[in-house]
Amino acid sequence: MTGEHWEKIWENSMEAILLFDEEGKIVSANATAKKELGYADTILGQSMATVFPKLFTIQSGKIAIIDENSKNKLLDNRVVEDTAYRANQTCFAVDVKVLLEPKMDENSFFGMCCFINTATKVGAIKDMVKAKEKVENATKVRNEFVSNVTHELRTPVNGILGISKNLMDTPLDEQQKESIQIIHMCCSNMIQIINNLLDFSKLEAGKFTLEEREFSFRQALEKIIAMNINQVNEKGLKLILNISPEIPEHVIGDELRITQILTNLLNNAVKFTSVGQIMVDVVKTYELNNMVELFFIVMDTGIGIAPEDMDKLFKSFSQVDASITRKFGGSGLGLTIVKELVELMDGEIHVESEKGKGSTFSFSIRLKKADQEVVESRAYASGKFVYERSTRREIKDIDEEIYNIEEIYRLGSADNIRELHAAMEKLIICLEMENWDKAEIFSETVKKLVETDKDLKRKAFRVEMTVRKADGEAAIAQYKELEKALEETVFHEK
Repeated sequence: MTGEHWEKIWENSMEAILLFDEEGKIVSANATAKKELGYADTILGQSMATVFPKLFTIQSGKIAIIDENSKNKLLDNRVVEDTAYRANQTCFAVDVKVLLEPKMDENSFFGMCCFINTATKVGAIKDMVKAKEKVENATKVRNEFVSNVTHELRTPVNGILGISKNLMDTPLDEQQKESIQIIHMCCSNMIQIINNLLDFSKLEAGKFTLEEREFSFRQALEKIIAMNINQVNEKGLKLILNISPEIPEHVIGDELRITQILTNLLNNAVKFTSVGQIMVDVVKTYELNNMVELFFIVMDTGIGIAPEDMDKLFKSFSQVDASITRKFGGSGLGLTIVKELVELMDGEIHVESEKGKGSTFSFSIRLKKADQEVVESRAYASGKFVYERSTRREIKDIDEEIYNIEEIYRLGSADNIRELHAAMEKLIICLEMENWDKAEIFSETVKKLVETDKDLKRKAFRVEMTVRKADGEAAIAQYKELEKALEETVFHEK
């Protein structure tokens, strides 16, 4: 490499470079050093102790490093943080590297100092620290506010709920009873929202802790099913549970939070499924020493989710569709909390879905095995079970129980006719009992099952609209008209 090349590198280096002699006087400086220090062409002859007074000193006419720690670092060819002073005595933060060499002749230099101005970086770090403190303070204030408000709200809501329960035990006409039921439902929804806000607040503040205690895994799953089976039965759905025999009977973990995760996913599955089934599958995917990893799958035959809406699922206060909030309720926090809880248990959650073809939520969690294994009782043995109309029975022929979602909606198929018969039977019972809430659910189910036939869909829509008006005679008359049309077409063909 020629001297001309070295000259270009020297003058165009982004790093400031100073060469100095044994007395500490600067004998050469590149353009970056002159610009940073503000000396222009007067830098030659200046003392390194003037530029770096915290790093260098002059002892007996010779340059020396003041701090022993810095000296050791510099001699080890490491970068140190220091302060450089400009010609006008202003200063700025720098990262410095010094190379000391014995002077061989009069034309050679004793030391080389390279430095980079880090004032911008230091300022940015300070700004970032301040911004972080500000955000943390704001988050703290918000979390305290949410916590206080939700605790304050819980008392009056529980009071209203208690009074509504007491009123249900008094003589009421049908309209009054319906009004009290609405109050009861609204209070229950409000309590759920309050609980979600409290959990979200704790998770955001990092104050959420998991409890570890021994519990029976299969009994826990049975309790979860028992808590949700009424909702499933009300919509005429099937709930299928499969527990792998490889899963230990007793495990150590937070049973309450596992219940919360599964209940939330089951509630969503029931909420967005009008016809078909919900399947819960649990398998053991990994085991090491006293730790097991369990993999859960919650699959439904509901309305499904479009690919472009997937990213909204786990965002706080977010719904896939704004109309969903109006129709089904919810705060948009449920899946956010589920995701946080799963990650606290060293797991991950995923979703696969297609619009109109159901959804599959899967997640993994890690639990500890209990020290002593208890022999499984027959009541909680592993296997595949179907829960329907509050009963529990083992599946003998799995293929006959598992629905094909496309077959359910294919008018005239065996699955479609089976579901139509069931929905129509439940619909007429609800109409005769004037149970309009459930009647609306089943009328909507029938409409979806005949969606591909315009005439049948129109008749089912009329039934649904009349049900919403709570007009019993008209609804039964339109039901019979729809039933006749089904007998002449779908049922007759079969």
